[in-house]
Amino acid sequence: MLEIQVEYRSVGGRTWRDEPAGLRGVPVEDRRPLSEPRAYRGRRSILTKWISAGGQGVWCTSTAQLGAAMLLDFDPEIACFQSRVVQMHWQLAGRRGTVVPAFVARTRQGQRLVFAHPPRSAVRTDSETEQRVLRQTAQQADWEVRALPRPEPVLRSSIESAAHFSGAEFAAGVREREVLLETFTRPRPLQEGAAASELGLRALGYAWHLLWRGELTCDWSRPLLPTSLVWRRAAAGREA
Repeated sequence: MLEIQVEYRSVGGRTWRDEPAGLRGVPVEDRRPLSEPRAYRGRRSILTKWISAGGQGVWCTSTAQLGAAMLLDFDPEIACFQSRVVQMHWQLAGRRGTVVPAFVARTRQGQRLVFAHPPRSAVRTDSETEQRVLRQTAQQADWEVRALPRPEPVLRSSIESAAHFSGAEFAAGVREREVLLETFTRPRPLQEGAAASELGLRALGYAWHLLWRGELTCDWSRPLLPTSLVWRRAAAGREA
């Protein structure tokens, strides 16, 4: 029989273990990570931190995980996400192990998503057990398991460019936002449209921020440049 205990932090910050069913409705994605990865001599993986648009630091231990963090931060469906907030400790037939998801996220509708790393074990039985642990935990905790998203190189580069303007300091005021959305009613080059808005030096930063929020859009299959055609989305982008 497969036995699973999920480790996470309580509201007070203490490390806690519970059966998977005990995590139904628990906002672990809002909790502090159980640990922070450490750099050390000889480490093969990349160690970096993605700062989300909400100002939350999210540790990533590979370029694949970093790219996934950017996609999750850019996804209007995702309200919040964090890494290293749960560990699934399992025992089965004398064997034991730990599964650490890449991220736990919450959608704007309140659904919790678990994004799993690709199987790393060369032993087929271990990989199968890890997938079973994820499925059983998700079923009992009312989570949905998804594969780690991987952005194409062009999309990744474009999202990185837009992410520089994700912070609140680039957010346009009500009047400035309305002017820019009106300016980009038809497709026009990003830099040219910002200048045409007559909002001054901050107009371009405002426009980039609206791109990040999804209120302006472009052809994301092509490199995003100041000369790229940008236009207003038919529907408003992500929520604040």
